[in-house]
Amino acid sequence: EYRYRGANPKNYVTFNNEVWRIIGVFKADDGTGKIENRIKLIRNESIGNKYWNTSGTNNWARPASLNTYLNGTYYNGISSEAQSMIGNAKYYLGGYTSTGITASNMYLYERKISGSGTYYHGTNPNSWTGKIALMYVSDYGYAASDACSQTMSYYDECKNENWLYNSNTIRWTLSQFISYGIVFRINSSGRLEKDYGDVSDYLFGVQPVLYLTSSVQITGGSGTSADPYTLGI
Repeated sequence: EYRYRGANPKNYVTFNNEVWRIIGVFKADDGTGKIENRIKLIRNESIGNKYWNTSGTNNWARPASLNTYLNGTYYNGISSEAQSMIGNAKYYLGGYTSTGITASNMYLYERKISGSGTYYHGTNPNSWTGKIALMYVSDYGYAASDACSQTMSYYDECKNENWLYNSNTIRWTLSQFISYGIVFRINSSGRLEKDYGDVSDYLFGVQPVLYLTSSVQITGGSGTSADPYTLGI
């Protein structure tokens, strides 16, 4: 894996005629077992405040109403060129019992599938395959600089060293808490929180996340905000 970390890395990219950021390059499974190195993007700004799931369950794969919106109305509204660059990917849906966890440990729990210490609610699946989702809690945690070693419940101390920090909005993540109807969120102070209401109680910010197909390459730019990377197939 290769990740962009720190306060202001050169990871800006033009996608769908908008500003997005590169989370990193990962070995991504397309859902059939085919694994390739692929670029993972997140939209730089929220597309607006939405409910995570209007039916109240934290099962993304059901699908949740936000899943339906991102992979239906939102996907259909982006350019055909951008659509051609997005590939199906397996997204992991595991979670944890509290916010007192490091990014590296959260990464492991997001991917747990069975046995003791597997933290996801009831019969919720631990993965889903599709085109557009949300950032993992671990994506946010790993975006901080190497100097940040706190658990993410104290990430307000790291916010100035984390390019994914945004003081303007509370944002949903993909990672679930172990109780019915609860998922983790990133608050406007930079801390990881769990939602004490359920996913149909609050309207929070949504930053779409996706994996480009392996054929997409960077064709220009330097990655700065003034000169973002350009993409081509």
